[in-house]
Amino acid sequence: MRAPYFLMMSFAAVLLFANLSFAAEVPENYTNSITAIDFYPYGAKFSFRVEPYDNEKNFKAVLPGSFNADSIRLINPEDVEGDIRIEKFTRERWIPSQLVALKSELDELEKEISRLDAKKSALEQTLEMLKNFEPEKSNPEALLNYIKDSQALRLETENELVALKAEITRKQAKQKILSAELNSRRPSGDTSYILITGKTMNYADFSAFTPAASWYPKYILDLDSSSGKIEADLFVRASQKTGLDYKGDVTLHTKTPDERITKPVINPLRVGIKPKEETIATVGAAKFSRNNRMYESARMAMPEDIMAMEFDEDVNAPAPTVKETLADRTVEATGTLTGDGTERDLEVYMTDIKLKGDVLILLIPEERNDAWIIASMDKENDKLIPGEADLRVDGATAGKITLGEYGESQKEIPFGYANAITVKKDSLVEKKGVSWFSGVFNSGYKLEITNGTSEERVITVKDRLPIPTDEKIKLEVKRIEPKEKERDRENRLTWEITVPAGATVPIIVDYTLSYPSGEELQYR
Repeated sequence: MRAPYFLMMSFAAVLLFANLSFAAEVPENYTNSITAIDFYPYGAKFSFRVEPYDNEKNFKAVLPGSFNADSIRLINPEDVEGDIRIEKFTRERWIPSQLVALKSELDELEKEISRLDAKKSALEQTLEMLKNFEPEKSNPEALLNYIKDSQALRLETENELVALKAEITRKQAKQKILSAELNSRRPSGDTSYILITGKTMNYADFSAFTPAASWYPKYILDLDSSSGKIEADLFVRASQKTGLDYKGDVTLHTKTPDERITKPVINPLRVGIKPKEETIATVGAAKFSRNNRMYESARMAMPEDIMAMEFDEDVNAPAPTVKETLADRTVEATGTLTGDGTERDLEVYMTDIKLKGDVLILLIPEERNDAWIIASMDKENDKLIPGEADLRVDGATAGKITLGEYGESQKEIPFGYANAITVKKDSLVEKKGVSWFSGVFNSGYKLEITNGTSEERVITVKDRLPIPTDEKIKLEVKRIEPKEKERDRENRLTWEITVPAGATVPIIVDYTLSYPSGEELQYR
């Protein structure tokens, strides 16, 4: 029972830190004994190990101000004696080792610009003196010689001044570029630092979080359109601006830990009569009021053209080292990360993934007149993490897509467009008729599916019939040729049509709508 109590007390001690407005001694070096880095979508947790520096078992760790002092946590409280003190100080602006050469170059350039500015001022003063000097006019010969000499000196000075101004302009432009680069690479919190002190019997392990870090995954997905195999390669880019360099293993998380978790509750749902004056807009059959507006979250609004891929069992591909828990997915990687924010490609223990799906050629005339190339999977593959993907079809670049969160909808991914497979949609001759009691609207359309490739193709076509939203409207389907493969509850139709190479195959949809006489039909 002693260890948990000690752990709790140690954490409490860690969280009590002091904020001071000055530093008695500005540190020369920061603690760089980093043992691990856990990257999150925004920010990273660094783990450190510090050993005692004297016989009294005292230890000291100095962290840059880019870390959050209140995020520091002791990992091995059983090895630490007494309290841990965490103090935060201000300091002169820190130039980390990666930026020393750049800062020196910028300093020398600024000195050179100052020297040239001084020379420019001297030349301008010389011109002003030549302009205001009045020679002795009693000696014509001396006056003539003065005019000649002053003209030559003035011309020389003006030429030198023009060249000098041009040189200053060039150097100022370079100064602006170098200054912008230096500022962009400076570590965050470079005017403060954190001092951690205490006593340890062996060593002190602790962690600290910094928001100055990020990572993102990127895939290359190459679809073989004849076999359905998909070669997938994962790359990871990461960066951090703490000012500390690191080389070694990193863990990449797909979810940032919640800052604070509360107990879930469900509130009672009350229903009443809504005052009519509260209604502010009507869109079709949906009404929105000031007190009841619904917005889709960013995650729910993501496109459903995301997939989960199935491993090709015929290929002996190494299993990727993606670990999964109930709350997170992680990827292990290794590499070098400089502390100036430079993005680095990390080597991921996950290469040459072989996936397999069915190639679906999909035509939706309401969207476009050429076909989508879709990779369709039967089962979810939980071995991939969300990220950007460059798409290729048979080795040729096809476009980009975002692989989103996992879920039931991740069955398909579009790999681009098959421009040689097209559809043309023409309306059938529309005819309106009126009987004594009702109106009759005869309508429909004809689809012409053209396969412009050199091979026979099975093409999936999707279109629709109208949905009566009023019981007074009756839909009668007179003819669908060929018969659809599927018709869902919202009257969306799906065909699978085999089209020979170079051929065109028609689809006919003919229907009638009847409705009360004197009414008008409205589509939405």
